[in-house]
Parts: sequence; C-alpha cells; structure tokens
Amino acid sequence: MARFKDFFRIVWESDLHGLASEISFTFLLTLFPLMVVFVSLIGLIENPKTINLLTDQVGKILPEPIFQPIEKSVENLTKIKNYKILAFSILFSFFSSLTIFGAIIKSLRTISSEGVKIGFWQSQWMSLRMMLVSVLLILVYFYTSYGLYLLERFLFLTWKIRIFRKNPEFFLAIITFLVIVSLFSFFYSYASSKRTPILNSLPGATFAALLWLPLTFGFQYYLKLKNVGVNYSFAYYLLSKMVVLMLYAYINATFFLWGYVWNRTRIVKSK
Repeated sequence: MARFKDFFRIVWESDLHGLASEISFTFLLTLFPLMVVFVSLIGLIENPKTINLLTDQVGKILPEPIFQPIEKSVENLTKIKNYKILAFSILFSFFSSLTIFGAIIKSLRTISSEGVKIGFWQSQWMSLRMMLVSVLLILVYFYTSYGLYLLERFLFLTWKIRIFRKNPEFFLAIITFLVIVSLFSFFYSYASSKRTPILNSLPGATFAALLWLPLTFGFQYYLKLKNVGVNYSFAYYLLSKMVVLMLYAYINATFFLWGYVWNRTRIVKSK
C-alpha cells in the first residue's frame, strides 16, 4: 500500500500527465522525420517491396486509423528517386527527430527530481544513442516478424498449418512486447544521471508494456464498434486519424512514464 501511495504522490508532484502531453505532442511532430530516417536507412539494404511488407507487420498490431498515415508515408518514401532531395531530407529529419528523445530525457529527469543539469551537446549525444538503440530494436522487431511471415507461409504451403495465419497479431504482440520492454528498460536506465542497471529497470518497463497490450487491442476493438469510426470522421473529417493517433500517443506516453515512476517507488522505499 505504501508503494502505491508513493506512486500516486510522484505522479502528482511531477505533473506526469503534463509531461506525457509534451512527449506525445513532440512524438507527433517528429514521427514523420523519424520515418524518413528509418526508411532511408533500411532502404540501403532492402528493396521497396520488402520495406512495405515489413511495414505491413506493424499494421497487424496497431489500430487501422493509427497505422494508415504511417503506411502511406512509408509507401511514398520508398518511391523517392531523387537522391539529392533524399539526402537533404535525411539530414534535416535526423536532427529534428532527436527532439523526441530530448523530451523523453527531460521528462524522466523531471520525475526523478535530479538537480544535475546536462549541456546541449551532452543532451544531443544522449538523444543520438537513444535513437540508434531504438532503430536497432525496431529492426529486430521487423526482421523477426518478417521471419514469422516466411515461416507461416512455409508451414501453410507445406502442411496447411493455419495457426499463424488465423491470429498473426497475437504472435506479433509477443515480439512487440519484448521489444518494448527492452526499449523502455534502456530509456529508464540511460536517461538518469546515475545509471541504473538494465535489470533494475525491467519491472517498470514490464509494467508499462503490460499496459500497452490491452490499450492497443482495446483500441482496435473500440474503433471497430458500429458508428465509432463514422462518428470520428464526421466530427473531425480529415483530422480524424490524427486525433485518434494523438490520443493513442498520449496514453502510451502516460504508461511509459508510469513505468518509470514504478521503478522510482522501489528506490524511494529502499531509502
């Protein structure tokens, strides 16, 4: 009970939901620059058809209104043939996409009430490392899901096994869960001035990832309910998908910070 009291105290005192709003807003601003960087990097080793196939694996997890803008953007990026424009876009997107990781570092340090300030260049270096680790883990997700896709195809064509074909989202959810736990653990450990071991960051990361699962599948169910999608479209017209994406990003940012707070309550209790 004392740990839950500490949890809600830290949430209130750190204005956690205000920080979650900042992260989600920054994420939306940097989402497409991040995609330019990611698609450009993966485009060095894969052809457009494979990139689109890899992206489709994300669509089996995310709700459709959230996935559609991402899918269209990736599809358009793979069609760019002007390498001068592409190089300029990568350079611009690379630096602008560091903003989201700077917002994450600021939020986690605010929650931990650290008085240690970091300079501009140190902040950029930390953001760059966060980006590289994020890209690496996303690549792990993509290629693992792609391997499952090839395995499913082989099993179906050879022995008519349909277990992967009937419910692909459940198998992909397991991979996504492990990637999110790894990613959040690194963020929690790396953002603070006193680095905590990755293993000590696992409880909060697991807590946040467990909250992500019902949110994602619940969102899918909610948006498929009769008239829900229609009502969003009538209310916001072309902005409907961005409104849904903003809400989804905000709730996920809140869960991400909750996970960090859960780790902090263990530290407070040990003191």
